[in-house]
Amino acid sequence: MSDTTVLNRMIKDTAKIALLDHYSGKKKVVLIERGTTESKLEIHNMPHDAVVIDVDSSFENSNLFASNASECKRSDYIIVSESKKIALFIEMKKGNSDTAGIIKQLKGGLCVFEYCQSIAREFFSESDFLSGYKKRFVAFKQVNLTKKKTVIDKSSVGAHSSPDNLLKVSWASTIQFGRISA
Repeated sequence: MSDTTVLNRMIKDTAKIALLDHYSGKKKVVLIERGTTESKLEIHNMPHDAVVIDVDSSFENSNLFASNASECKRSDYIIVSESKKIALFIEMKKGNSDTAGIIKQLKGGLCVFEYCQSIAREFFSESDFLSGYKKRFVAFKQVNLTKKKTVIDKSSVGAHSSPDNLLKVSWASTIQFGRISA
């Protein structure tokens, strides 16, 4: 079974964000930071096979873990594309939050990803599920606060393959998938 098929069978529809038609056959996704309506981000030129998981609204682990080491934190979204072999972990902040807290949230998102891999291995007999995927970690700060030019922290471009070395994007309301997944 393809990774996309397994992921779509595994994850409830209510935990996924649908891709929308954009223009000329292109797709986009609209992400909203939990607890706000004005903190919204559009990602354009999404891969057609992308599965967008709303982790923050759908994955609750605080009934099990004490959160003494921030282990209950999680990223807002995970985007998986089998055709691009990429998993993109996204954290959105309306304001200018501290990087240490964002890193913990991205690490929590990575744990959810690895849990999905374990579920696929144990319950779907898919031993190579989501293996060999590039992982990219992105924090969006000051989302939709004012109309300023989008700023991408150049020090982490192309190297955002771990939560500790995330890509920081500020003042964005729209961005191209390729800009944050490379």
